[in-house]
Amino acid sequence: MNSPNNISMIDLISDFTHHHELLSENQMQTIAVLGLLTSGLSFIGSGSVFLCAVYLKRVCYPEVFPTFHLALADMFSSLFLIISSSIFLTSPVKSTMNYPGTPGPCAYLMAIVTSAYTLAFFLTITYALEAYFRFRKRLVDTMNMDLMTVQVVSNRWMYLVYIVAWLLPVIFGGILMYVTHSLRDCDDDVPPNSKLYYHYNRTNLSAQCSSCFPVFWFNEDHCWKQVDEGHLMHVIIRLIFLIPLLMVMILNMILYVLVAKVFKQVAMRRGLLSYHQRKEEQLLKKKAFLYQGVFYLCWLPSVILGIVSLFTSYSMAEFFWLLVIQAIFGPLQGILNSIVYGWKRDSFRRALNERTSLLSTNRTTAISAQNERHDLLNHRSSVIKEVLSKKILMMF
Repeated sequence: MNSPNNISMIDLISDFTHHHELLSENQMQTIAVLGLLTSGLSFIGSGSVFLCAVYLKRVCYPEVFPTFHLALADMFSSLFLIISSSIFLTSPVKSTMNYPGTPGPCAYLMAIVTSAYTLAFFLTITYALEAYFRFRKRLVDTMNMDLMTVQVVSNRWMYLVYIVAWLLPVIFGGILMYVTHSLRDCDDDVPPNSKLYYHYNRTNLSAQCSSCFPVFWFNEDHCWKQVDEGHLMHVIIRLIFLIPLLMVMILNMILYVLVAKVFKQVAMRRGLLSYHQRKEEQLLKKKAFLYQGVFYLCWLPSVILGIVSLFTSYSMAEFFWLLVIQAIFGPLQGILNSIVYGWKRDSFRRALNERTSLLSTNRTTAISAQNERHDLLNHRSSVIKEVLSKKILMMF
């Protein structure tokens, strides 16, 4: 950060030149409109999952429970992104004081949006953990069919996982709120002979410096020059978003690899037919690829922007094309999640339409198969294993 006592006309000229390398007002309007539209679609998509689960009283069904939590997080993130983008599009940004270091509402909205998206990231991991534990438990216990019971989560430890998944983003949001509240405008301590620079710097900040834009669009360090220790604060805010995102990308990939590995090992040990085994493995890999593909499609541009923005040579104008891609796909997470984790899954739709859950159907199938074991003794084992494997894959 430049020292107020060392400001010269050279700094003014340099800042003026840099100002013309920034995004134009029209470009910022384009990003804001795209973000508003895509977040609106996500709000509708995630809201449809939320409303159906609540209205039909299916929240605690094991086929619905993880998707319900994910939809709720997507609703929160979409809603606050809509509010933030709407403020930018409908209000004179400078008059509402929404730049870093000022007491405008968008700085706090930025903290809430970051917290909500981080919550959605963690719940994506939670879904993968549920899939892993259910495969491991149900396929390992294939022969104990009469012990199968209806459970909301795969095991009791998952309740703690859900609590942590909700609690950590709240803590992150609280840290961002504290940082935002602690930001101090350098104008408060500027000597009279340096007022010209800070007046110029404030009145000529580009619209891209507005805090109305979420942290994952990564504005430049020059936007934080009027903030005391602005560079450090800017790095902290970016890392609070980037670190959980990168962690989820890596852990999700590992978990789905483990899911495939467990399924293959147990299937071979239980002696499933080779054709059936290959068919179910292909279905498993297809679903895992779909879940991972959606997440990377939405957030890989943000990871690239975030890493690049940590370098001093970063310019938003240079990466406008990537910002447009991010504005389209990042906020679409909600509607894409509602499709791949919700409406595209047969077990999810069936749980909303039927009076009993899928696991209850599994239990009925298992009991029926056991009652017929005297007549189907030679076929019992293979039939039960094939039916159970199919049902478990449907839950995934």
